[in-house]
Amino acid sequence: MTKTKKDVVDIHFAKRCIQRLGHLPDTKELIQKIQNQELEFVDRQSHRITRWLWVDKLTNIQCVLVYDKIRKQLVTVLFKDIIDLTRKNNCSTI
Repeated sequence: MTKTKKDVVDIHFAKRCIQRLGHLPDTKELIQKIQNQELEFVDRQSHRITRWLWVDKLTNIQCVLVYDKIRKQLVTVLFKDIIDLTRKNNCSTI
């Protein structure tokens, strides 16, 4: 079976959540919150990629969710501290 781009991105998101948070949150709920603008908008990286602030309820860690609005899927999860550092150093990519 061939993996699609969507499959690969889903696997990447799951790995990063487990690596950084220790668990996999409900992705459908997070996507719905992003689409309903219930999370705090951080910035837009490109026409299709946006970043949203989210606090994980289990670990109480502030994270930034990277969302692909064309594919309607989460790309990765980052610690908020990393985003703050890149803004201080005027870096546009991580």
